Amino acid sequence: MYSRKSIICVFLSFLLSVSSACSEEILELSQDFVESYKNRITIEGQFLVDASHARPNDPSEDGDLHAAVRSPVIGLLAVAEIQNAKDTPDAVSVMSNAVGDENGLSFTGVWRIWPEHGGDRQHIQVGGPGQKWTGPGPTNPPHVFEVHPLTKLGNVSLLGNLHLIDGYQYKNPDDAFQRYEAAHFEIEPLANDRVRLHMRMVGYNYVEFLMRLSKRFHRDPDGEFVAAGIYDLNGELLVRDLRVGFVKGSALDEKQQALEVGQCLHMVGIPRVDLALVSWRLNHRNDAQYPNVLNWSLPYEIIGVGVFDEPLRECGED
Repeated sequence: MYSRKSIICVFLSFLLSVSSACSEEILELSQDFVESYKNRITIEGQFLVDASHARPNDPSEDGDLHAAVRSPVIGLLAVAEIQNAKDTPDAVSVMSNAVGDENGLSFTGVWRIWPEHGGDRQHIQVGGPGQKWTGPGPTNPPHVFEVHPLTKLGNVSLLGNLHLIDGYQYKNPDDAFQRYEAAHFEIEPLANDRVRLHMRMVGYNYVEFLMRLSKRFHRDPDGEFVAAGIYDLNGELLVRDLRVGFVKGSALDEKQQALEVGQCLHMVGIPRVDLALVSWRLNHRNDAQYPNVLNWSLPYEIIGVGVFDEPLRECGED
């Protein structure tokens, strides 16, 4: 009999290549980092900009501006992305002018751990900015950590950039959430209060879907998490219970605050690893009530980055 793990691997091999689908990204983090950011939507600090695109991607490709960055608050090779970068040429210039500046650049943005690219690589968090990537693709170093989207760069606010990307074809929710739900994930506790996360490539950024509010928790300083059901564009249930985050001050956050339980929002989001679930699984790894909890499927959540101009409405079923 085939294991679930092997079946997923074979299935993904047909969609991608064997090396991309079944090779493993290993991310090693401090448990302090997990606990510090598990209920935070954003991260802030200073980063060094090693390389930056000269201009944003075409909107058909996503409209982002990418830069390779390193920061002591991250401790990993990372990529910072400005959403809808054409809207803020000042921010593009700030990023470009910061390349190679040893003083670094202040930033705030959504932290994002996600296995977007394939490859057998280890990413080990260090106590500092780490070493500059000198290999090919200077703006796209091997990474599983992003600051995406940026919400502030230097003195330039980017909250207004969190809106729909005109000209971009969003990922289909049926395909995207099926992929998220089936993705491989393993948690490996280490000595010295560190943890390894074993992941395989998932990708599928910028997914369009209907979110049905199930429960509110509380407002946090940088936004709000809610519990929600995820539906496709025809109103069919895809995921019964998922955490969805909203960045404080964004248009989407303003709109979602008017939602009542049972109402839906037509929105766009990006997936990331849910560190709150990683923490919970670590804390319950010796609990007989949750067998094999460290090898359960990918713990993920969605961060909202755009909303459609439609009225709030009832959808789904109780």
